[in-house]
Amino acid sequence: MRKGHTTLIWTMVALLVPALAVAGCGKSKKKSTAASTLDVTVSESGKSAKYSVPSSVKGGLVRVTVANHGKAPHAAQLVRLEGNHTVQDALKIINSQSNNTKVPNWIHGEGGVGAAPPGAPVSATVVLPAGKYFVADLGGPGSSGPPGYAEFTVTSGPSGSLPSTPTTITAANPSKDKYKWEVSGSLKSGASDLTFVSKGKNTIHFIGAFRLNGNASKEQVIKALKSNGKPPSFVDTSSFANTAVLDSGKSDVTPFRFSKPGKYVLFCPLSDRDGRKPHFEEGLLTTVDVK
Repeated sequence: MRKGHTTLIWTMVALLVPALAVAGCGKSKKKSTAASTLDVTVSESGKSAKYSVPSSVKGGLVRVTVANHGKAPHAAQLVRLEGNHTVQDALKIINSQSNNTKVPNWIHGEGGVGAAPPGAPVSATVVLPAGKYFVADLGGPGSSGPPGYAEFTVTSGPSGSLPSTPTTITAANPSKDKYKWEVSGSLKSGASDLTFVSKGKNTIHFIGAFRLNGNASKEQVIKALKSNGKPPSFVDTSSFANTAVLDSGKSDVTPFRFSKPGKYVLFCPLSDRDGRKPHFEEGLLTTVDVK
């Protein structure tokens, strides 16, 4: 799920640690009473993070709550595995730095929390089918060592309905190899929950965002996202935010924080499972105004 041509993104994430450390989490308009719970506890051990979860959780509608007891933010990406594949099999592919890495169909991005700051717990609501899972620090800013993870099993449960949120962001797929962001509702600075809808066929998405300092053309932004160097001056490196990765055909309710008002770039750096162009070159790149 991580791509070699998006080094700039992870540089931005590393620069963001102090800002995330004071970030809070918003709330959905309404919580679903039907959701089961998955409590994820994160602690730090050397250069990596240690994750603790129950060995089993009822699936369907699940509220994932992440309590980060470390000093830096950490991600809580949920991954479902099919067949006899192991976590190490998946991590070898996910952490590949090759631009042409293909993501096989036995690895599924099931959402989670893109970055949980230390302190108060943050929550996401997801719909989980039964299966073999792990939660991991994938794409998070807090670890310089191998990603921490914990395995668990999801049993069958009722799907239910996701809680409502004032804002929905959709990674739409109007035609083959063409995507676009669709935003319903207003975008406001601060922490809140939003609904993320991931569309397409045989693909994966996440929402990435950063604030612009001044103006930048689409071509300049694409060049920056593909670069391996220091972020250009038009990138506000203190403003980066992202969701967890979500398979196409799925939706979740996720915490998201726009650090301050301004013009933001929304982008997705992932590619289809066949390892072709990043989605920001296929339409998942736009600017939005955050009040």
